[in-house]
Amino acid sequence: MNDKGGSKNPLAWLLHASLVMLGASIALNLAVTFLQPIVPWLIAGFAVAFLGWCVVVFIRWRRSRW
Repeated sequence: MNDKGGSKNPLAWLLHASLVMLGASIALNLAVTFLQPIVPWLIAGFAVAFLGWCVVVFIRWRRSRW
């Protein structure tokens, strides 16, 4: 192995790149699988927070008119 640029062997470079892509695809698949059950709860939480923020902005706007 070369210290500065990795290996000079194209086959080793291709194998390394393929393994990195395989690992990334497995990690992405696991992340989607684990997040899938809680995504509706996350969306609902953001929606409730946004509605609360809208109510606060509306109340502050109504009070500032006087």
